[in-house]
Amino acid sequence: MNGIRRRFARDESGQEIIEFAVTSLVFFMVIFGTLQFGLAVYRYNMVSNLAQEGARWASVRGFNSSIAPATEGDVRAFVISRSVGVPVTVTTIPAGTGPSLLTAGSAISVNVQTVFSPLTSLLTPASFTMESTAQMVVSR
Repeated sequence: MNGIRRRFARDESGQEIIEFAVTSLVFFMVIFGTLQFGLAVYRYNMVSNLAQEGARWASVRGFNSSIAPATEGDVRAFVISRSVGVPVTVTTIPAGTGPSLLTAGSAISVNVQTVFSPLTSLLTPASFTMESTAQMVVSR
């Protein structure tokens, strides 16, 4: 009976499976965390770029522009058309329509928001809002 106990005490037949389970868990957590962080950075860069594009688009389409003058709805439609696959909320400051919105020399701010939901709730448990604002002076 003593020999059987010694044999089981030195038996390491399941050790590799346990080590693989632990290391693969850590490996996949790092991989998914990296993917999730990369997706969040990509989404923020997209929101920032959309705000800059919207402000630029609005600044060159002022009230006296030879191109069709832009209103708040036009700016919103332009930004939403550029945000492929990402639902965004767009607001302009000053808000409104007509000459008061885009007169030459006035500033236009475009604020873009989106809600980021992580792929897994392991690292970040809740959704959060990403927001970016760009401001430009209306040139025409």
